[in-house]
Amino acid sequence: MLGSTFELYSKLPEEIPRSDAERAFGLLSEFKQEKELAGPDKTKAAALQELALTEITKKYDFYEKLFAAVFAERKAITEGFFKVIDQGIREKNNDLVLAGLSSLSNMVAASPLTNLNALNH
Repeated sequence: MLGSTFELYSKLPEEIPRSDAERAFGLLSEFKQEKELAGPDKTKAAALQELALTEITKKYDFYEKLFAAVFAERKAITEGFFKVIDQGIREKNNDLVLAGLSSLSNMVAASPLTNLNALNH
């Protein structure tokens, strides 16, 4: 079981918090145990498993859309800074080039995932 759990963890995208993955694997493990104890009457365990899988799927969809939006916004901002830098080069305006480079550097240094933990509460 430990080997298969490690294999599952290694396949997770890095963006999915480990706590979410651990909770999901814990729930699935509980459901498996319930199924084994339930014998022929597996409907409750199957319903709980379906509910957990639905929750996991919805969380994945949410994170996927969130990351797509965050990185699309960063791409647009980055392109804007490069336009400023290009304009400064064309106009031989060092202040404009430095302002564009400084802004670009600050944005790149800031992680778009800094506040991700707030989503888990």
